[in-house]
Amino acid sequence: MILRTELKPLRCFWHFLLHDSLGRLLLGSFLLGIVYFATSFLLSLLPGHISAVLGRAVAYGALGVSLFLYTSIRGFGKVDGYIGTGEELQRVFRGMRTAQRAPRPPFWAYGGNVQFMPWMVYNLFSATFQALDFEKQRFTVKGLQDKTQPESKTNPRSMEDEVILNFFPKTSSSDFPLDAPTIVVEPGLTCTAQDVPGSSFLRRAVDRGFRVVVIERRGHGAPLRAPRWNLFGDSDDTEQIYEMLQERLPDAVGFFWIGFSSGSKLPIEAQGKFDARREKGDGKAPSFVAMACICPGYNLETCFQGFKFPYRQMCLSSTKSKFLMENEVVLRKFNPEAYEKAMEAQDLQELLLHVAPFAGYSSGKEYFEHENPVLYAPQVRTPCLIINAMDDPLTVPTTRGWSYFC
Repeated sequence: MILRTELKPLRCFWHFLLHDSLGRLLLGSFLLGIVYFATSFLLSLLPGHISAVLGRAVAYGALGVSLFLYTSIRGFGKVDGYIGTGEELQRVFRGMRTAQRAPRPPFWAYGGNVQFMPWMVYNLFSATFQALDFEKQRFTVKGLQDKTQPESKTNPRSMEDEVILNFFPKTSSSDFPLDAPTIVVEPGLTCTAQDVPGSSFLRRAVDRGFRVVVIERRGHGAPLRAPRWNLFGDSDDTEQIYEMLQERLPDAVGFFWIGFSSGSKLPIEAQGKFDARREKGDGKAPSFVAMACICPGYNLETCFQGFKFPYRQMCLSSTKSKFLMENEVVLRKFNPEAYEKAMEAQDLQELLLHVAPFAGYSSGKEYFEHENPVLYAPQVRTPCLIINAMDDPLTVPTTRGWSYFC
């Protein structure tokens, strides 16, 4: 489809290796071959008898552990589904074949830690050699100085900055209809349009006839111009983006919304507020056909506490680097005390408390009262699918795999 007709020969080759089942098999076999020969070379440097014994021990041990773990997840993995009573939700659920069976991951992905490094390498290769050709649009959003108070002369929308909307395929493409259903995508913690994380979902959605619009929130795609930054995204910004998308794609047959990891806070928190407004007669509140949240953290007051080593340190470092260090001048000038405390934070949960002033709140308590999605989930009336995995090394629920409909 559009993914293939516009590719040059070299990009077609990378597309085959990264996004075709046979191509992935060949690439994986090649990488395993490199590991095998590198290990053989290192063992050859040891004395003969030690090399032979150690080589067999490593080979048999690695194979045995891998087969045991993989067999365990394939044999005992399960899906626990929690679904609403509405007939429409029941109908959708019955049509989801993958929700009716246990997970069937590839051999290298039988555990959260085992799959983490191949997943990162895959995404790096994909973004470098087979990057998506987005149509980028910079859009100015305006935020209130004090998010706890309504707009007024003393509380104007003076916090202006740019977000970047990434359209794929391009709206100018003659190969893709302008009335195609559109999925609005909210990336994860420090992610960008090329890695939300990964790009497999974006490519598959387009292959199935959807246009995707990846939202690079404040600070994600460009440095901050104003000292307004919400680690999980701002619902006021979302509403302005939604209005612009309706003007840009007036013929789209429907808008859908999906959030990955930390990006899943907005579909629950913001849509809970929007749906509550619509029930009170506000027909201008944003409306989506359906939503999905992939690996959300739920309660913002505790969501980072489950991060394990080394992911806790990795995520903390990348967050400080991308958002705090790259925007030091703007943020420090606005609130030097909050900036210093955030830079000294030992984990993301502590950092989230200290950056509340940059999100428009005087304290972490105010931030949670107005932004925590668990407080607004009961107000959601839009069909929503939420998925978590038991072996997620960051956000871990209490069962092997959860699928929620609400």
